[in-house]
Amino acid sequence: MHVQLTKSFTKGLSKFGNNAGLRSVAVYTFSNFFSKGISFILLFYFARVFSESDFGMLNLFVNGILFLMPFVSLGILQSASTEFFKKDKKEFSIFFSSTLVMPVIMAMLITGLFFIFRHPLQQWYSFPITFIVLIPLATLFSFLNEHLINMIRNSNEPVKYLYVNIGRLLAEIALAVFFISAYNCGWVGRVTGICISYLMVAMYAFYYFKQRSFLVKSFQKKYVYDELQYSVPIIAMQLAIFFMSASGGYFIKYFTGNYAAVGVFSVAAALASVIPVLGSALTQYVYPKIYGMLSQPRVNYNGICRLFVFYTGAMLLFTIAIISCLPLVYHVALKPSYSEGLSYCYLICIGYFFWSVTYFFYAFMLYHKQKRKILFASALSIIVSVSMHLLFTKKFGAYGAALSICGTYLLVLIATTIIVYKQLLPVFKNFTANRNHP
Repeated sequence: MHVQLTKSFTKGLSKFGNNAGLRSVAVYTFSNFFSKGISFILLFYFARVFSESDFGMLNLFVNGILFLMPFVSLGILQSASTEFFKKDKKEFSIFFSSTLVMPVIMAMLITGLFFIFRHPLQQWYSFPITFIVLIPLATLFSFLNEHLINMIRNSNEPVKYLYVNIGRLLAEIALAVFFISAYNCGWVGRVTGICISYLMVAMYAFYYFKQRSFLVKSFQKKYVYDELQYSVPIIAMQLAIFFMSASGGYFIKYFTGNYAAVGVFSVAAALASVIPVLGSALTQYVYPKIYGMLSQPRVNYNGICRLFVFYTGAMLLFTIAIISCLPLVYHVALKPSYSEGLSYCYLICIGYFFWSVTYFFYAFMLYHKQKRKILFASALSIIVSVSMHLLFTKKFGAYGAALSICGTYLLVLIATTIIVYKQLLPVFKNFTANRNHP
């Protein structure tokens, strides 16, 4: 079985794309991994200068952005990526300009809601009052960053993708280190670096959108109405991702009241996150290719099959490599107080591999805008995730949260495969044919 998988992966890799395509994959992968590499190096620095409780507070801030992102983006990120390939340039520009105003309005509304519920937030999670403004604002800037990255990717500009992605991170890290070292700001300095760097990219985003003629003086209500309808399943999908991957810290804080436990868990999750980073890097190339193949009069299932073999094979091998390196990383690079998180990290890594395969399957639902399927899959994911967190985190604390993440992703992978089985059947048939006919 192992030999057959290796042969299938090698064959898929040998057939995968032309040289230009491979160069694009290399640039996207290098960009994401260079960014993650810098983050990893700085993770160990922050682990020295921050206490576990500081890490816990920082975790709640960053994951607060992840929680709000679906409500700010309203599915525009996913919709723009598919409409880019379906509409002509003029029509897409009108669509792009009409929908861009929606996230700004949502960020303002969320800020108002945060202000109204500021007392419960401070009581449950000890939120500083500045979080009320900073989290919605940082979410809007983060949305613009993602929108920019997607448009650069769809426009097939991997080098610009590299500059924007790495440039923002370098600015974020430099600012954070400056505020922490020069002014001894602690986790506040890290938050300041995040907000300023995203603001800088948001300003460039408007310049790029104007330069590429994505912004025009035209507005059509029908696009706003269509996106509001489409946003419901997309919001559910993004919330499902949040509850499956990023909500653990909130459950740990709620059940244990211990910021230090959240901090140890968040470091483990940060180390494991290198796996979805590779998945994200590959999907920056794979998703547009899938959309392009699905747009053809005769769908190129054989090409999608090769992408599937390449993608899943790469993710499996990389996950095994990361898990093998974790004991050394914990022993050499982290303080002993974080050692408990090693067992968390194993579970989260395995869960992230399950999700990487699941997200490949999501491409079919996103391309066809299958709202009911997306909504059902997302609702199921949220129910499973919350149920498992309530069961395991309440009983086992941080270890239970990691166990919940791994189990949830496995169940969601099985459920998603069943939901899109009919669309995947031609792909699986090609996979079987390629194995039987070398």
